[in-house]
This record gives sequence, C-alpha cells and structure tokens, in this order.
Amino acid sequence: MRHNILILLLCTMLFCFCDATNTAVGGYSKTRRLSDSERAMFTSVTASIEGVEYKPMNVATQVVAGTNYRFLCKAKEMNGEGKKYYAAIVIHLPLPGEGEPRLLSIEREER
Repeated sequence: MRHNILILLLCTMLFCFCDATNTAVGGYSKTRRLSDSERAMFTSVTASIEGVEYKPMNVATQVVAGTNYRFLCKAKEMNGEGKKYYAAIVIHLPLPGEGEPRLLSIEREER
C-alpha cells in the first residue's frame, strides 16, 4: 500500500511538472526569439559551412548533458540558382569545462 502511494505521488509530481512547463520531460522547449549569445554561438559554429547561407529565425532548447539548441533557419544555396528553403540546425553546448559547442545536424524542413 505504501509503495502504491509513493508511485501515485511521483506520477502526480511528474504530471504537474510537465503541465507547468508545457514541455514533455526530455523534449524541446517552445520556440522563441534568439538571444544575442545564442546568435553568437550559431554564427561561430556555422561559420565554416560553405555553399549555403543560414539565417536563424528562432530557437528551441533541450536539456541533456549540456543543452541542445534547435535553430529554425532560412537557408539559401550560394551556387547558381540560389534555391531557398527552411532548415533545422541542432547545436550541442556541453556542460562547462567539457568542450566547445558543436554542430549535431542540419535537416531540411518542409513548410
């Protein structure tokens, strides 16, 4: 009986936490405008990408062992046609003292 009450209490706390933040545990936050420091990190990490220009429009974050930043970007190919599309770029910022931000993925987004 005592075990069941503890499980019920933990489930209630988890439900309240998810409801209060509007984010599933382990999921990404709602998208929002970039801060100046997030924009600087994006620019630094994506500076070496050639052939496509990415302009971040908004960001969502996910807490992991550090933080994942998912930037929704306008993309423009820099070759001949200059084709435009949207892309999601994920950058991982490790915990302090565990390294520099790094690019995890770039994926085209359908809109």
